[in-house]
Amino acid sequence: MMRIFTKTFTDPHTQQRSLAHHRWIARANPDVRIPQVVHIHPTAIDFEHLDGHHGTPDDLLTLADLLGHQHTTAHTHDLHAAHLNTPHTSTDHTSGDATTADVATAEVTIADFADSRRERLHRLLATGTVPAPLLTPDAIDDWLEQAATMPAAFYKDANPRNFLITDTTVAVIDFDSLTLAPFGYDLAKIIVTIAMTAGPLPEDTIRRTVAAYNRHPEQRGLPGCSWREFAAWCEFHHILTTPHHGTNGYRYSWHAIRPAWTTDILRNSDKESAP
Repeated sequence: MMRIFTKTFTDPHTQQRSLAHHRWIARANPDVRIPQVVHIHPTAIDFEHLDGHHGTPDDLLTLADLLGHQHTTAHTHDLHAAHLNTPHTSTDHTSGDATTADVATAEVTIADFADSRRERLHRLLATGTVPAPLLTPDAIDDWLEQAATMPAAFYKDANPRNFLITDTTVAVIDFDSLTLAPFGYDLAKIIVTIAMTAGPLPEDTIRRTVAAYNRHPEQRGLPGCSWREFAAWCEFHHILTTPHHGTNGYRYSWHAIRPAWTTDILRNSDKESAP
């Protein structure tokens, strides 16, 4: 008998949104392991239970390789038509059955990058509770404007708890959060949150992790994530994750463990590469 994991939601709308995200990920990345939907309740979903451990520093290269593959494949199949600062609607032709969803065709709208973040970033900076941020509100607005011209990938909250890793595969779990994002944005999230969980990461580990990710878009003629962009997206996650410091296993603050070159690269407009 299949073991199940039941995810509960606050209301039917949140449940339907998570289900739509699950369907889109399954279609955009058909070769990536995700838990099967077993049964749908009004405010809950029964997923196939998967075993494995959550992400650790030792898994970073594997996770970066997976994310690079996911983002490049999704861009090639669907998101090449998306504009980062405009919500993207994709038609899902997945057929349901009695154990999953009783739908034949559904539209999945993926939230844009800027509007889902701008207000939160500005509000958190205004509280004065973010320790040593490297970006001002004006700098954040500049980056959000620059993102509008970048190729579209997606963000699915790549923190270490949203992966299950076995000896043979990596499964992607939790489908509550899905938005458009530039290449490298979710990569920065996994690096920042693993460092916040486990402590400072060796610079060579970060360098090799970014390279493992970038080889996928670069093979398709896409720009990938530059070091300046990577440093900026890490600061976005530093600001947005600050309220969760001390919870979810986040024992360290990014401002205290970020590599020194990320500070240099954001403060020096002539500096474009990591050391």
